[in-house]
Amino acid sequence: TQNAIEPVAAMAIQLAFINVVLAVFNLIPGFPLDGGRVFRSILWQVTGNYKRSTRIATRVGQGTGYLFILGGILIVFLQPFGLGWFSGLWLAFIGWFLGNAASASYRQAQWREALQGFTASQVMTADYPVVPLSITVSQLVQRYIFTSGRGCFLVADEGGVRGILTLPNIKSVSQPNWGVTQVKEIMTPVDKLKMAHPDQDALSILEQMDESNISQMPVVSGGGVIGLITRDNLIR
Repeated sequence: TQNAIEPVAAMAIQLAFINVVLAVFNLIPGFPLDGGRVFRSILWQVTGNYKRSTRIATRVGQGTGYLFILGGILIVFLQPFGLGWFSGLWLAFIGWFLGNAASASYRQAQWREALQGFTASQVMTADYPVVPLSITVSQLVQRYIFTSGRGCFLVADEGGVRGILTLPNIKSVSQPNWGVTQVKEIMTPVDKLKMAHPDQDALSILEQMDESNISQMPVVSGGGVIGLITRDNLIR
């Protein structure tokens, strides 16, 4: 019976350790955790420099992540205090997650700062590619994608823009069917698109893209499309 209890007790110790780590994890003064945001706010009040405060909080978050990874590796090999390899791997994973989250959040903060004061009309491209409504996917690939290298096209006829076509739309069709599938069959119709207005601030457009998980938005004015904004345009 004791032999059966020992593995359970060992697992309970490991789970308790994990719970303690998770409990204090969010209090770590490293961006983007809650503790890191509080730390950044304090630094911002002291220095008066938002960008510098974010950078410092991010570095703390990355450094903490590296320490977690190192600690996890040591636990895997040394197994101190009765901790097993699973606890070490879990701690290393948390460290990897924190380091990546800190880097990603800092990039987003940089993008937000860079976009302040810009409007859709300033970041859009008016030279957007337009393809006919009736061409096949095969014709699209050969005539437009291979020659331009672009991955996003507005689809239109004589009545105006009818939708947008991206690489994921194309990938939804198996290659043997490219020659018999028209782009109008796989495009995203215009009535399902998120639209931007010329005077809309660029930051809100990026936020809409993040919320809707899209990478492009047409810019409309007077009932017609006057430009196209892609995520690459915004973060470049």
